[in-house]
Amino acid sequence: MRNNFISRVAAKASLLLFLLIPATVFSQIAPITITSPTHSAVYQQDISGYRTVTITGTFTVPMDKIEVRAVPVILGQGVETAWSDLQLNPKGGVFKGNIDKLRGGWYTVEVRGTSAGKVVGRGVLQRLGVGEVFIISGQSNAQGLKAYPGPSAVDDRVIYISNYENDQLGMYNDLLTDPVPPVFSKLSNVKTISPRGQTAWCWGILGDLLVAKLGVPVLFINTAWEGTSVDNWAESAQGLPTSNKYGGSVYTPGMPYANLRIAARNYANQYGVRSILWMQGETDGLFATPAAKYRDELQFLINRLGSETGKRIVWTIARTSRTSPSNSIISKAYPTVIAAQNAVLDTPFNPTYPGPETDALYTNRGDGTHFVGKSTADTEGTKAALTILANAWNSTLDANFFSTVTPITPAEIPAITASCVTANNAVTISLPTGYASYLWNTGATGNTITVSAAGTYRATVKDASGNSTLSSVVVLDNNAKPAQPTIVQQGQQQACADSAFTFSVSGNDIYSWYKAGSTVAIANGSTAKFAETGSYQVKAQNIFGCVSDNSASASLLIRPKISKPVIVSSGPFSATASITETGLNEKYLWRLPNASTDTIATNVKILKSGIYSTKAQVVYMLGNNSLTCYSDTTVREFKTNEENEIVIYPNPSQGNFIYVESRDNVRDASITLFDIFGRVVKTTAPKLLNSRLQLDVSNLAAGKYILKVTGQDQSLTKQIIVR
Repeated sequence: MRNNFISRVAAKASLLLFLLIPATVFSQIAPITITSPTHSAVYQQDISGYRTVTITGTFTVPMDKIEVRAVPVILGQGVETAWSDLQLNPKGGVFKGNIDKLRGGWYTVEVRGTSAGKVVGRGVLQRLGVGEVFIISGQSNAQGLKAYPGPSAVDDRVIYISNYENDQLGMYNDLLTDPVPPVFSKLSNVKTISPRGQTAWCWGILGDLLVAKLGVPVLFINTAWEGTSVDNWAESAQGLPTSNKYGGSVYTPGMPYANLRIAARNYANQYGVRSILWMQGETDGLFATPAAKYRDELQFLINRLGSETGKRIVWTIARTSRTSPSNSIISKAYPTVIAAQNAVLDTPFNPTYPGPETDALYTNRGDGTHFVGKSTADTEGTKAALTILANAWNSTLDANFFSTVTPITPAEIPAITASCVTANNAVTISLPTGYASYLWNTGATGNTITVSAAGTYRATVKDASGNSTLSSVVVLDNNAKPAQPTIVQQGQQQACADSAFTFSVSGNDIYSWYKAGSTVAIANGSTAKFAETGSYQVKAQNIFGCVSDNSASASLLIRPKISKPVIVSSGPFSATASITETGLNEKYLWRLPNASTDTIATNVKILKSGIYSTKAQVVYMLGNNSLTCYSDTTVREFKTNEENEIVIYPNPSQGNFIYVESRDNVRDASITLFDIFGRVVKTTAPKLLNSRLQLDVSNLAAGKYILKVTGQDQSLTKQIIVR
């Protein structure tokens, strides 16, 4: 147990470290985008508390496989999964695979792509939930009231869909089509619980209670509609016009039922659902709907939704009827409506479950009908009333409920493929055949589209019952045919012998390198090293297989190898180096005994016995491009002349010059040359004698001379012979 705990903590720490490392560290790691699930999506767990979740996404560089793991956001909020294969050999920039049997919980999902065993791409979905999904329906005590906003949820795992306000005052106007792809948010500071719920109402409180009880996230979808009667729901389900009983206004065709049908066909189809929470009956009590009529119309509504979705969704029916025609009249309950609701619950084999009995709860309601305070200013009274309602629902949604109400399973996300067309100017995106309809975000229908422009492409597919599922996403970051790449190192380049030059190109495509005029690739990747003189080109292939035109050529000149220097003694205290080549303006880098740095010189003094080494340095210019190359290193051992401090040679002379060398540096050294009669023949100005000094004797008559060297604390007189 202790080892398991340590491994979970280590995994959490490694994931946290990954999330905190700056993006620059992963400059060589391509991003993988998880396109489904979206952030904070909640999938309905099965009856045993698990769910297989499909993960889809996009990538931009070749990968051998993509792996996935899920880690609880906080220890105890789920069960961690080990790294496992999501998809092998993904193609066309899209991937799809499953996390099998993910335990109910709140997770961070990480994917990584590998090529030849090396990680080349990563992606993270910060939040994913496996838990409970509920569709709320009915009238205002289910929908909520804008004037009496309920408290926000405290727990981050209480979720709602926040981007589809489908009413006449919202961002959409009672649309009968599929909603936009959902955005999931914490149920906090809520205006509308999509598609029509007003404020958090009691659902934020209920969400916190359920999360605390079940330990899993909860998603609410609210299709309730204030003031509706069961007539309105049944008639609109038949496509008949229907009018509000309070003021006679006619509902938008298909409404209010259409919101419920759309939620069941779209949200419930994609994410699953445990139950519809039905709370309605106040209008029918006030307007005296007969029990048989209420029973038949509610039963029709349940049957119609089942037939139009092909799903047996359980309706959890609250026994609700208490209302009042005005604030000044004491409210009352209507047993006829309650009897009708119970009759539906008692019908054998019905997909129903008994919800709370609310008429006896909080009878002294602020407006006679709703779970609110005495006025809009009485926020504490409203909170207390909504807490009562939330507790009633929580009591109903007990262990028996979750063990007997079989949830609806999410539909499978269709696989999608993408590949370049033969003409190399477009990408074909395909979905499996067999769906009743296809609608792409381009407006195209059919299971295949061909696109050439940059964009994000996906489709909504529908089955024979009209249930809709969003496909995976295909992303073209650029046009289908890649742009002609540009080699970063433009123009003429050069490299030393026995080395290579690296050319590179910017971008995320797949790159192949060629010698100009050849069709045989000699290197692959965004960088390529070449050690042969020639002209080179590169072309790009995107993840779909479309290929660019060849780049402009870049040329490479490999310089010849510099010969190894020859070291010779140039005097009793000096050595010199040379190479066979001429005209290179080379320099020599010497390494003297016990030295840690190089000395640049043609000649060096031999100050101590030991190993002396040197190599030639040549700087080549190609336009403004400079290149420094080196020869191999030559090594020679020297022994110093320990007997003499200053040496004059050759003596007798053997040419036009004689040389004076000192083992140690002599400051202010001057040379005076006398003939045998003591007359001064030649002198040199005082200077530092730190290398070989050359004395021209070409104009002197043959014979004997006296040469005197003087300097600080130094004096030497010696006879020389000039020939």
